[in-house]
Amino acid sequence: MVTARDSASGPWRSSDRGHAADRGGSADRGHAAGSEVSPLAGFTVALATDRRNHEMAAWLAAEGARTIGFRAVHTTPQPDPAAIAAAVRETVAQPVHEVIVSSAYGLRLWLAAARREGLLDQMVTGLAEARLLARNAVTADGLRELGLTQIWSTAAATTEDLFRYLIAQPMTGRRVVAQIEVDAHRELCQALREAGASVVEVPTHQFGPPTHADEIRRLNDLILRRHVDAVVLGGPAVTDNVLDQARADGVLDDVLNALVHDVPAICLGPLTAAGLAGLGIPVVRAAEPVPRSLAARVLTELPQRALALDVGGRKVEIRGQAVVVDGALIPVQAGPMAVLRALATHPGRVLSAAEIRAYLPYSSTVDDHAIEMAVSRLRGSLGHGDVRGPDLIQTVVKRGYRLAV
Repeated sequence: MVTARDSASGPWRSSDRGHAADRGGSADRGHAAGSEVSPLAGFTVALATDRRNHEMAAWLAAEGARTIGFRAVHTTPQPDPAAIAAAVRETVAQPVHEVIVSSAYGLRLWLAAARREGLLDQMVTGLAEARLLARNAVTADGLRELGLTQIWSTAAATTEDLFRYLIAQPMTGRRVVAQIEVDAHRELCQALREAGASVVEVPTHQFGPPTHADEIRRLNDLILRRHVDAVVLGGPAVTDNVLDQARADGVLDDVLNALVHDVPAICLGPLTAAGLAGLGIPVVRAAEPVPRSLAARVLTELPQRALALDVGGRKVEIRGQAVVVDGALIPVQAGPMAVLRALATHPGRVLSAAEIRAYLPYSSTVDDHAIEMAVSRLRGSLGHGDVRGPDLIQTVVKRGYRLAV
């Protein structure tokens, strides 16, 4: 086997710091004052991908984040007959320079489709003239059974690295045929096009909505209630399914409002972002359409959204679901946290209960007593009136509340 240059290195380096925290936990809960707080501690991230337990969860947890995984795509391991037949015809229409094969199973489905079209021999002849890139040894063996011998791979044995290997080379005028079986691979095909290649996608799998709508319905509910601080969208079908479910449930406008103001959508690539961008929603994109780059973008994006203040002589940093006070991470419940964000929007200014409600999701269900109770719980969480410092949240009689800035 001829081995291509290993292109596994990426922008993510957090794995060198030690063992990842458990999925869904925060590595910094209970840190003492003066200790270092991890960059994502206090933030909750929703991961919407093709599986509930994605590897990104461990990477982000290692940086202190709490993650919630959602399977937002159902992958069916069989091709759409019309789509794969069209891909076979397009494959043999012109000479091919590069071929990416993601799996031996997908290769068999591809060959079966070519046989049904009466184009198997023509397709294999065309493949023999191309550079063949196979994900792993089993996939390479499937190509050898066709009489093909010059097969390339990468040391990491991932389809993503095969794409990255090509993207790193001059691709203008090159014709690439890629067998894909993961929704996210469509973004890698798009990256090749942006690099100047002509790409034929051979979809050996289908990507549809989850079997149970409750999965995405719960994700949308967390977004519109601002119970997550970012949503990571791991493929084009993911975005489509999230938006389609929001439309079906009649909450599309509420979800979009949350994505505009409070919950950034961090997208794998331009195809994933397209559905939101078409609705005027600002999106954040990974530098490369691969999971490590997507996780790295979360690591750079969320800490920038923290708000640092000097409140009552104490250093306060307001994060998504927690507050760092003088170097100590303090988890805060959703209601009190929403009140704190409202007060921090106008530090030092007195806000009435009505003004605070205007900043809260579902403000119509919140009355003055609820605001008063939220302030009380907030004070309790932040050590109001104890020996650590003066009051952080001040009450101005008959007027409202303010931060002691």
